[in-house]
Amino acid sequence: MNRLILIGNGFDLAHGLKTSYADFIDWYWTEWGKRLRNGKNKLEEDRFYSFRLSDSFGVAAWYLAWSYYVKENPKQPWSNKEVLSIAKTHQELCTFNSKSDFFEKICDHLRRKKWVDIEDIFYVFLKKSFVPKHIKEDLEFLKNKLVDYLKSLQETTVNQNIQKQILEPFHREDIAIGSMDKWDKMEPDNIMLLDFNYTNTADMYLPKAYKYSINHIHGNLSNPESVIFGYGDERDDEYEVLMKKNDNEYLQHIKSFASNYRNMLSFIESAPYQVCIMGHSCGLSDRTLLATLFEHPNCVSIKPYYYKRKDGTDNYRELVQNIARNFKDPTLMRDRVVGKERCEPLG
Repeated sequence: MNRLILIGNGFDLAHGLKTSYADFIDWYWTEWGKRLRNGKNKLEEDRFYSFRLSDSFGVAAWYLAWSYYVKENPKQPWSNKEVLSIAKTHQELCTFNSKSDFFEKICDHLRRKKWVDIEDIFYVFLKKSFVPKHIKEDLEFLKNKLVDYLKSLQETTVNQNIQKQILEPFHREDIAIGSMDKWDKMEPDNIMLLDFNYTNTADMYLPKAYKYSINHIHGNLSNPESVIFGYGDERDDEYEVLMKKNDNEYLQHIKSFASNYRNMLSFIESAPYQVCIMGHSCGLSDRTLLATLFEHPNCVSIKPYYYKRKDGTDNYRELVQNIARNFKDPTLMRDRVVGKERCEPLG
């Protein structure tokens, strides 16, 4: 019997890496602040924003303008974000204009809810767009920025508790009643880490042996060109509408076209397997892939390793609710998902 481990962003977070989309957006604004702090031109812009120093302001570059403002308003220290804030709010000095409704929606969602799913927002915009190429180019720019950000993070070390969870033997109590005929008492014959992250954190966890493999299903930082950023819910009612449009621009960022799917399919067809969830939210942006894994006849068990918050609460219930959305048969779901009394926090 095999084990398939779904590695999501929570896996990196459990290692102290600031890989959430909120952390990424925070970095993006800090980088804009650096750009303005050192800007030598009256005009600075990227795909999402355009900054221009007012012609009525008698200096040649923004770094002279903001340093003048700081002298008039002494405060120490002036952070990069505060420099950016001056540019956003003081129209007598400059203009700072948005060029992307898509990114504005991302930032607005983050301000209101303190979290954001960029890929979900992308899909909403894609379905409403009359110019899919424009939205695709916005996402491509954001993806490249995300790659730059993740490359800037420091490396981490192996968490011994997580490694034990990855390699532990099977437990009879975790196996679905409908799959008891496939139960054996041995350790996993093969383990595949199905890594949805772009980092190399999970690569540290498997010994160099034939029975272990890692599948960077959506690419990784070692090969930035391989990174896939987009959406993967082919069960959505409106997905068929996109497929019928005579425009491939709508399909450029659909995750289920990933080339690494074939290796995953080969693994789940080869033998009965248990799915372990480590840091993956099981949200709709990966629904097609997750439904394939969870509903497959060879799947004997789905074991969530949940996140335990500082106040003692956890996300087991939300995680199971997300898992349920990937099933057409609720009875099958209830049989395969391991109860909380048999689960534990990641790490």
